[in-house]
Amino acid sequence: MFALDGRLWRTLPMLLLRPGRMTRDYIDGKRARFVPPFRLFLLTSVIFFLAVFWVLEHQPWLKEFRFTPDSMPTGELVLAGDTRIRLNGQANLAGLEAELTNPDLSPQRRAELEAAIARIQTIGPVAPMLLEPDGSIDREALRQSVIDSNPDMTPAELAAAQVAAERFANLYENQERFGTRMKEWAPRFTLLFLPIFSMLLALSYAWHRKRFFYDHLITGLHFQTFVYVLVTAVIGVSVLWPASAPIVGGLAPLGLYFYLMRMLRVTYDTGYIMAFLRTGFLLVSAIVVLSLLAAGLVILSFFLT
Repeated sequence: MFALDGRLWRTLPMLLLRPGRMTRDYIDGKRARFVPPFRLFLLTSVIFFLAVFWVLEHQPWLKEFRFTPDSMPTGELVLAGDTRIRLNGQANLAGLEAELTNPDLSPQRRAELEAAIARIQTIGPVAPMLLEPDGSIDREALRQSVIDSNPDMTPAELAAAQVAAERFANLYENQERFGTRMKEWAPRFTLLFLPIFSMLLALSYAWHRKRFFYDHLITGLHFQTFVYVLVTAVIGVSVLWPASAPIVGGLAPLGLYFYLMRMLRVTYDTGYIMAFLRTGFLLVSAIVVLSLLAAGLVILSFFLT
């Protein structure tokens, strides 16, 4: 699939420097000189994700970005809708010891207080009360916290809240697995962007009867390939010359806008004004779609953790 020959060196310069020309030639049947669009798309996507994952793995701030007992929120944590988990604020050792002196305490409550005090003395005075000394989450305390924090819920709602809390506990205990799932599914989600962008192109040219979905698909393949190359180049320049990162990062969106505008003009014979307007529509729609795909990736990775 990734077998390459001299066509690559004819394909890349035309893709990068002559927006839309190769796309138009390919649609018109002049294909022998170029690398097939889908093969080129796969090749650049592999290089793109290798670059992205390499950079992310070598970022010190990312390695330190994980929830720990010291960074956990306090108070009430809202999971979804009105579902809340009471984290008991900062563990109040003096308050618990004062309550323990009450002679009217039931044996069950006394045992709970003694266990809580022992946990605080082991983990630390500011640790959330749900954490065990080994860093795991006390499932029984978590379930009780959900019940105590949501007194108005019906049994069915409470059961759903318990499931959500359990999943968040799994996420906390398996944060590295969550990152692994994100890496596994990110390429697949970006692949979903291709048909969606092609449909947006079809919508933009819905009244052009001479254009078929195949034409929009080839255009989408070449455009997304260019995006992969552009972002990979921006990453490379930013790594080699960190001081240039703000400049290249700011110029890249502008270059992307004018590239797509030129691509529409050449591929579809679109005038300047309509190409400008369609480019704006396509890029704004693409940002919305990518945001939804990113949210979907996070949600799916969360449920697979």
